[in-house]
Amino acid sequence: MAWQGVFGIEEIALQFARANARGRLGGSFLFVGPQGIGKRVFAFQLAKTLLCRRQFVESGSPILRDGESVEFASNEELLARFQPCGECDSCKQFDFDVAATEVVMPTHPDFIYVRKPAERSFIPIELLIGEREARMQSGFCAELRRTTFLGGRRVAILDDADYLNEEGANALLKTLEEPPKNTIVILVGTSATKQLPTIRSRCQIFRFAPLTSANVADVLLTQEAVGSPEEAEAIARNSGGSMTEAYRALNPDFSQFLHTLLTELSRTPFNAVQLAAKVCEYVDAGGKEGSVRRPRLQHILLSALVYFRTMYRELVADGARFDSEPGFATARPFARRALNAREHSPEYVLACEERTLEALEQIDRNANLPFVVEAWLYDLGEYRRRDRRPLF
Repeated sequence: MAWQGVFGIEEIALQFARANARGRLGGSFLFVGPQGIGKRVFAFQLAKTLLCRRQFVESGSPILRDGESVEFASNEELLARFQPCGECDSCKQFDFDVAATEVVMPTHPDFIYVRKPAERSFIPIELLIGEREARMQSGFCAELRRTTFLGGRRVAILDDADYLNEEGANALLKTLEEPPKNTIVILVGTSATKQLPTIRSRCQIFRFAPLTSANVADVLLTQEAVGSPEEAEAIARNSGGSMTEAYRALNPDFSQFLHTLLTELSRTPFNAVQLAAKVCEYVDAGGKEGSVRRPRLQHILLSALVYFRTMYRELVADGARFDSEPGFATARPFARRALNAREHSPEYVLACEERTLEALEQIDRNANLPFVVEAWLYDLGEYRRRDRRPLF
């Protein structure tokens, strides 16, 4: 069952449906979970539903529209009722297609959306509270305090919440603690631990689980991204429940380079200089703009991270319990090849994981990309050349 075309979120949708019907909806929420599992799509569809004039409940009331008590309504009935009507002025101004491969930003006057610019490492403070010369006169927090245009709710989504620095997070605290009346604020990130404790304590946290392989296949077929159900199922099985991973598999350039990356990482001996040149060539092929080059390198590092985690699991747990994780099935043959060629220790693999995570953090800090690549692979090469326990 998919609520409004969004898979795997029925329990979360039900909690919102019940709270809305009772007139007890909170004001600040944090959505967390892996990339590509539908958090953002659900947030948009939820915003459209909550902005619908027929869904708006001004104050606490345990009664549904037809006079039936919420307490006696079935889950199916609550979810069936928790839908935008599609006819009121609000619904007509919130144009959003769940099945679209790219989000088209709704133009609803009471909907606010902010995310990290592609060329920035963090969400700029100016997007939250305005320019230095005119603080709180513009930006996310100021928009929330304006009178609603249509007289109902206002819904605001802050995407990429993982990229709030301390200054940005602190600027949100008062808004999250005391949102204006009839205002809903939704933060979207990948992990609650990436948020400051002061952010977490002010939000109701919803944790989203990966999609099932069947859900991923259904989305690919609905979007006509694949040519057959068999192709959809093959990609879905290796996606780990993430549409992001599924789309990467559909990218022929990335698929080809991923094979090169895993082949080189699994070689004995390991040629760091040769692989660094190939990685830089792939990153540079994306163009001169950092907003394109950084994501390309991030995809490479994330794939390398999956490879090392696969190696570790093969060493300590035979990997059998982790088949559903993103990229595991692709990385597993290469990890096994490396382990068969040389008896690597768990300490060596963990050191490689930690160094790859460090490289990802350097990209977030806007470090020079060729330097990140060369330093990362040089260190991996050094770990390979040392004893089985390279750092201990």
